[in-house]
Amino acid sequence: MGEFKLNAEHEDVLREIGNIGAGTAATALGQLLNRKVMINVPKVALLSMDELSSADFSINPQEISIIVASKILGALRGGMFVLFSHKSALTLIDILLERKIGSTELFNLTDASALTESSHILCGSYLNAVGEFLNLHHLIPAIPQTIVDRVNKLDQALLKRFVSQDVSYILPIENRMIISDIELNISVNFLLEYESVNKIVKLVGL
Repeated sequence: MGEFKLNAEHEDVLREIGNIGAGTAATALGQLLNRKVMINVPKVALLSMDELSSADFSINPQEISIIVASKILGALRGGMFVLFSHKSALTLIDILLERKIGSTELFNLTDASALTESSHILCGSYLNAVGEFLNLHHLIPAIPQTIVDRVNKLDQALLKRFVSQDVSYILPIENRMIISDIELNISVNFLLEYESVNKIVKLVGL
């Protein structure tokens, strides 16, 4: 099995894929919340799972974070997970449930359900956009699972609980989401088998 080494041109293509997904996700979340939503993508990478470390995420490695993960069903093999900083997760729950910002300090099952549903919409929007860009149709996220843990526990074993044991690469897409002037720190991450990464590389002509 080969390895993929990215140059600046490759990174631009991946960032464009991230921007397309973010635009679609912003529209979907804006309709859900009935608010203006903007998502910028300042950073995209493609990393081997063997190279993965907590430093690759834009969240403090010691911080308790919320992860919503699901398998990808369709032409790409692997999974996705949305990683929230603790503060961003609580803030989004306040927005989703129309609470005063700062009200949620610990979240219950209702809160977790709202966060999971919004993450499912986010993943579905990304997959729709990526599928359209790559001409890969019928990509959908499976029913998601939510866990709470420290970022530095996001090691290979933890991630693979949600996807196939053959996952070789992770594509982390940093999202800076602004909802009605409130900024959230979120990372949308694709976990892909080698053949799926190879398929993407060929489709975009890298």
